[in-house]
Amino acid sequence: MVIYKIIELVGYGNSFEEAVQNAVTEASKTIRNIVRVSIEEFDVKMENDKIVAYRTRVKLIFEIER
Repeated sequence: MVIYKIIELVGYGNSFEEAVQNAVTEASKTIRNIVRVSIEEFDVKMENDKIVAYRTRVKLIFEIER
């Protein structure tokens, strides 16, 4: 039987795509068997009426090793 674990992370970047990729890249340094990424939320950081960073809240689903 396969068991999966879900964790929630926040990624930052210069685009939404980069923010997701940064979260996955950092997580994959210590987590193996990532099978799915679910994007839960997008938002941006603003300064002086300008977008300065993109943020994504993601859930990573990975298989638990026995």
